[in-house]
Amino acid sequence: MGLTNTAELLHDSMSAILDTWGRKHGGESQPLFWLLRAHDAELKGQDVSAVLRAITEPVVQADVTKLMTSTAEYWADVRYSSLEPVTKLWGTIVNSLRVAAETGRATERQRAVFDFDASAVLSFFRAASDRMEIADGLYHVFRAMPAPECQAMAALLNVHVDARLDETLMCRIARLLDSEGPMSKEENSDLASLSNTDLVHATFSGLRGSA
Repeated sequence: MGLTNTAELLHDSMSAILDTWGRKHGGESQPLFWLLRAHDAELKGQDVSAVLRAITEPVVQADVTKLMTSTAEYWADVRYSSLEPVTKLWGTIVNSLRVAAETGRATERQRAVFDFDASAVLSFFRAASDRMEIADGLYHVFRAMPAPECQAMAALLNVHVDARLDETLMCRIARLLDSEGPMSKEENSDLASLSNTDLVHATFSGLRGSA
């Protein structure tokens, strides 16, 4: 799969998940949802201001207006987002997940810009699980990327798991996979717990357990 096709798959898949999020998982009351809608509209060459006008809750609209400014400034400094604009979509989820889970890779600036409740981030993965064929496609895309944040995305998008994903489990997975080096005693305990739910099998074979 070429880079262009991968970008198209990422964009189309994220857009479809946003549709489900809005219809079934309370997206219309969540600033994170609308921020992603704005990025989606921008990528499609649509009127981004129309996204703001579609927000019916004044407080949410005000929050999203501020977010659009702060995230625009953030992505302006991320050079690869200019090469592959769809980064704004999946990168927003990655950064929001890192901040919500308080992983060690969350930078001070990311914590300031992507400070969303874990429940809002979870809504994205819940919406993805409702579109199994789309989530599975994204799983395979992220699983092929070696970066820790991509492995965390793959684990959370895997549809072949038994456990019900909740905020606590989502954050534990993110913290476990978004780090490097030997694991602490607490992380080893998390790994054992995750192994019991089969969620660990959602990740690549070289998991940090062998570090």
